[in-house]
Amino acid sequence: MSDCKKENNNKKLFINGAGGRIGRMVTYEITRILDEEWIGGINDPIGIDRLVESLYEKDFVHGKYDWQIDKIDNHTIKINEHKIPVFSEKDVLKIPLKDLDIYCVEECSGFYGDPKGVKSPAKEQCLARPFIGNGAKRVILSYPADSADITLIAGVNLDEYDPEKHYIISNASCTTKALASPLQLLMDCGIHIRALLMDTVHAATNSQRILESLNQIWTHTTGAAKATGLVIKSLKGKMDGLSYRVPTVDGSFANIYFIGEFDGELDESKINNMFLEHYKDERYMGRIGIIDKKDVGTLNDVVGRRENGIVILSKTRVFPLPYVGERGKSYFVQIVSAYDNEAAPPVDQVIVTKYIANLD
Repeated sequence: MSDCKKENNNKKLFINGAGGRIGRMVTYEITRILDEEWIGGINDPIGIDRLVESLYEKDFVHGKYDWQIDKIDNHTIKINEHKIPVFSEKDVLKIPLKDLDIYCVEECSGFYGDPKGVKSPAKEQCLARPFIGNGAKRVILSYPADSADITLIAGVNLDEYDPEKHYIISNASCTTKALASPLQLLMDCGIHIRALLMDTVHAATNSQRILESLNQIWTHTTGAAKATGLVIKSLKGKMDGLSYRVPTVDGSFANIYFIGEFDGELDESKINNMFLEHYKDERYMGRIGIIDKKDVGTLNDVVGRRENGIVILSKTRVFPLPYVGERGKSYFVQIVSAYDNEAAPPVDQVIVTKYIANLD
């Protein structure tokens, strides 16, 4: 029995929306990081035949996953040697989560976060609440939701988890993770951030019309900067930004510009040495990466990597400002954080799942 299985204590996970791109990768990362025996059920309205095809087929970006998928009958599949009940329900109340003894639902369909058209929704309005009422102990959303009980990112704020208060957990967006992870490291090294703007050069997503996005770059709103203030409380109200959606299938860059204060001299080498000396620290849980080359391509250098944010050292810039703040000398700083917006977030979600399962 592996260490992960010992830590599991028979807690079962249920993946909702397993046939989608993110749901499929969350399912795979559960088998890779934990074990397929953690999986107590799967739901996707596409039906079991299309689900098996989706899980088994060669992905056009990430290739074929290292697992064996078989259909046993109309209600069961087998991942490697583990049999898993499969449902094809649109109504989650029809899924017997209590009978299945499900600990946590990995919600990857995108349909159970904030109610549409509701600004600043209350916690009780989160559309994932029925999972809890139907027998699950926890729900982890693979996307941002203001109505979640808490937003957690591995290596940033897992210590804020309270099992007495937090039942529905958002794992934030890919861009929020790419911002929060390197910023947390810099702040831990003594940099105080006064104000921050960001932009992300982001691969096209399913929310864009295919024909409209093929030959042009679109500006797009992003809540990633503001959401970073949910996981790093000292940045709340100090950040904003936008997204540029480009016609590529995967791989993105977050460009981060901030005014910071530091008790000492700060330059590019100092910033980069902070990353080089600390990115492997246990505190960051392997969620920060480094690329040390002049020019970086998404397909060549980013796609397939699983860190939340991969700092491109050659793009770090520091400009001294002609005044001293409360925390030290002031600087204008640029860093660039690359990320695989498909492969990285599912890893973080599984790490968060393992963390809370071991605490509960």
